[in-house]
Amino acid sequence: MQPETRTKTATRNTSATTAAKAKAVTRAPWPDDLDQRVRNALALPDIATLPSVPYDIVIIGAGVAGLNAALGARSAGARVLVLEAATTIGTGATGRNAGILSAGINMGLADVPEGDPDAEMWPATTRELLSLVEQARQPDALLIASLTGALSLAENRTAARHLAQEARARVNAGLRAEMWSPDQVAEATAGRLNTSTLVEALWLPDEGRIQPLTLLAHLAQKARAAGITLAGNARVAAWEHTNAKSTKRTNARWRFSLANGATIEAPGLLLAVGPTAQPTGRLYALAFRANLPDTFPLFWDSAPYTYCDFRPGHGRLTVSGGRYGKPGAAQRDYVYHRRLANAARHWLPELASKEPTYTWAVDIAVTSDMLPRARRLDGHAPGYSIEGLGALGVLPGTVLGRRAGEQLARELA
Repeated sequence: MQPETRTKTATRNTSATTAAKAKAVTRAPWPDDLDQRVRNALALPDIATLPSVPYDIVIIGAGVAGLNAALGARSAGARVLVLEAATTIGTGATGRNAGILSAGINMGLADVPEGDPDAEMWPATTRELLSLVEQARQPDALLIASLTGALSLAENRTAARHLAQEARARVNAGLRAEMWSPDQVAEATAGRLNTSTLVEALWLPDEGRIQPLTLLAHLAQKARAAGITLAGNARVAAWEHTNAKSTKRTNARWRFSLANGATIEAPGLLLAVGPTAQPTGRLYALAFRANLPDTFPLFWDSAPYTYCDFRPGHGRLTVSGGRYGKPGAAQRDYVYHRRLANAARHWLPELASKEPTYTWAVDIAVTSDMLPRARRLDGHAPGYSIEGLGALGVLPGTVLGRRAGEQLARELA
C-alpha cells in the first residue's frame, strides 16, 4: 500500500531556514531495517522455474490484500497460485507506506450513517490490529508491530467537537477512545510534543505501528507453510474467459496470458493489484532521524481533509500526507516534502534544526471519499477484485482479502 493518508495536507511554514530541496535518500526507509530472514521471505521464485500444476484460484498481486486472499482461499480448501510482477514482494504500495496501523476506513466512524455496513470495519480492523501485534510477539516472528496508541490533535474548538463525536461513536461501537487535555498529551509524550496550540485530543489506545515489509514477509511465510504457491516475474498481460470441458460438465474458467508468453488457466480469479495500478494522485512521505521511545504514540493533526500522520519508530519519525500531486510528476515533490517537514517541526520542536533523511512519494488511486470494497467481476467464471485501498489500506486490505478469498473458494467448491 502507499503512504497511508486520509486526504491530508500541512500548510505551516514554521522554519524559514528549511532548504528548498532536502538532501535525503529518495526512497522509503523500510529495506534498511531488514535482516536476512525477512529478505529471504520476500524473495520469489521465477514463474518460469515452477512446474505446471492445476490450481483452483489465481491471485494477481502479492501485497497485503493478495496474500491474505490466498490464505483465506487456502483455509477453505482451494489450491492457490499468487502471481507477482516483480521478483520480490514489497515493491508496490505497501512497501512504500508510512507503517501506521490505524483501524477503520477512510472516514470517521462518527461520519458513517446509522446502520451502514461500513461501520463494521472498525471492530473488524481493530481485531486484526490486535492479532498482528500478538503475532509479532511470538518467538522468531518475522513481523515487527507494536501497540502504541494514537493521538488525534485538535487546534480549534470545531475540531475538538468533531473528535468528541468520534470518541462517542467508537465507545458506542465497543471500541476504546478517550478525550484528553493538553496536559495529558504532554505527560504521555514526556513534554516532547508541542501542546502550545492544542485545544483537545482524542486518545485511541488500540492503534499502532508496523514495519510494512516485515508484514509482507510474515504473510508470505504463512502462505508457503499453508501450501500456497508464490511466483515472481509473473506479469499478467491479459486475462479472459474460456470454457474447458471436463468429463462431467462444462466449466467457465479464466485464462491468463503472461508477459513471458506462458498461459495459465484456473476456475477462479482474484485481482489484488493494489492502488498503484491506475493512480489518480501522488502522495508523499518522509522520515527524520528522531530518538523517540518505542512507546511514543502515533499522532496526527485533526484538521478535516488536510492533515498529516506521524509515526515514531526505528529511530525515526515518519511523516505522511500532504496535498495530492499529479501522478508521475515529480518536479514539485520538494514543495510537498517541505510542507510535511514543517508540520513535523511544528509538533516536534526538537526537529527544528534537522532535515529529513528519507523522502519518497507513491502514485496511487485515491480520492477523499474512497472506500475499500471486494467487487465481483463480470463474467461466467467466478472472480473478485479488491479495490479502494488507496487510503488506510493495510488493515482493510487484510480483512477484505481474507473474506474474498474464502468466498471465492466456497463458490468454486
